[in-house]
Amino acid sequence: MNLRQLLGHAQNVLIMGHHNADPDALCAMLAFERLYMFLNPGGRATLACEDASKLAIQVATTFVPVPEIAPDVIDQFDLFVLLDTNNRYQLGPSLEHAAQDPEHTLVIDHHEPNPDIHSLAKHVIVDHTKSSTCEILVTLFDELDVKLTPDIAGLLLAGILFDTRRFFYGDAATLKTAIRLIDAGADYGLCLRSLIQRPDRSERIARLKAGSRLKIHLIGDWIVVTSKVGAFEASACRALLDLGADVAIVGGRPSKNVVRLSSRSTQEFHAKTGVNLGRDVMEPLGKVIGGEGGGHANAAGANGTRDRDKALRVAVDLIRAAIERGTAQENDDS
Repeated sequence: MNLRQLLGHAQNVLIMGHHNADPDALCAMLAFERLYMFLNPGGRATLACEDASKLAIQVATTFVPVPEIAPDVIDQFDLFVLLDTNNRYQLGPSLEHAAQDPEHTLVIDHHEPNPDIHSLAKHVIVDHTKSSTCEILVTLFDELDVKLTPDIAGLLLAGILFDTRRFFYGDAATLKTAIRLIDAGADYGLCLRSLIQRPDRSERIARLKAGSRLKIHLIGDWIVVTSKVGAFEASACRALLDLGADVAIVGGRPSKNVVRLSSRSTQEFHAKTGVNLGRDVMEPLGKVIGGEGGGHANAAGANGTRDRDKALRVAVDLIRAAIERGTAQENDDS
């Protein structure tokens, strides 16, 4: 794939992020828009996502004026770009049908590869070894010889800081990328400050409800918990890890026909068990809830329409089975 030619020939581009876009997704969308407009000054770019988190908006507006972000689209486009997801269902119900032509679809993402990715997009840039989609964008700017301005460098560094939890996750390559962005003019202190936000009242209530409704499952030495909330399921997962869980799975139902699952695990859990939440848990759970799932080893999710309670039960069974497979493999190796 020649990305320069692909973007140079596309006159009307739709740039999409996953639903409830986080800072990595939204910052990557804005940076990609800048990249596209540099390569194709006469082109037109439309940004779309089914809602963006308050934190994402706060981070983005720290560095650039955020243009209108459409919650859905009706126009015709000659190139569809998916950022920070390689799964159409992660776009949400209002956008999941937007990209129907793989020949004219580009995916840029850092999550575990979707086995059906080529039915979605012919043009694919997926690297699950990268800390964030923003880190991949830095590589694209350099490969295409497009200058990183201080505002875009700040956007990309903030996205990396968010997805790595201030470098708690990541590796030497991530740190080198951060230095590259600081050299390009990113203000490290400003990037950190842009991410400071006390959760609003509704999110804090969701976290507390998740704690009050949790079920504890002891699997060997590990504490696995499940819970249910209306929304803010990812935030609830993080709160449950802070309370002491090794793995947290939370089911959300923001509306009658929408089910969202989120999961998080500690680094220690993944390192010692080899359980990958994206591959081992959320991909199969996507089918249970009538949708699709995926993600990272330590953070993953699924979107669908049904069977939230069943999915939480199955999630525990999948984790137990994955742990047992890992234990059996260790015994065979010894």
